[in-house]
Amino acid sequence: MSNKQPVVIDSATGQVETLPPAKGTRYRCKLDSMKDVKSEMAKIYRESRSGLVDVQDGTKLVWMLQAVAKVIEGSDLEKRLDILEGKQ
Repeated sequence: MSNKQPVVIDSATGQVETLPPAKGTRYRCKLDSMKDVKSEMAKIYRESRSGLVDVQDGTKLVWMLQAVAKVIEGSDLEKRLDILEGKQ
């Protein structure tokens, strides 16, 4: 498997399920661009729809990602404004 998360195999069905990270384990993902944030939001949505993440927890995580997206957007606007002001 490509991910490094622990898995469990259901002995009855043979399906592989990814175990959630242990409490206190740091979750890492790239959130440097809007594309990264969008990808993480989509992942949380899929996990919520699949029952891997509680819908209430997924909602909170997406809300936090929306805040990150606003910061990225503001930062990008600030950079563009600095560039425009520098040209004048």
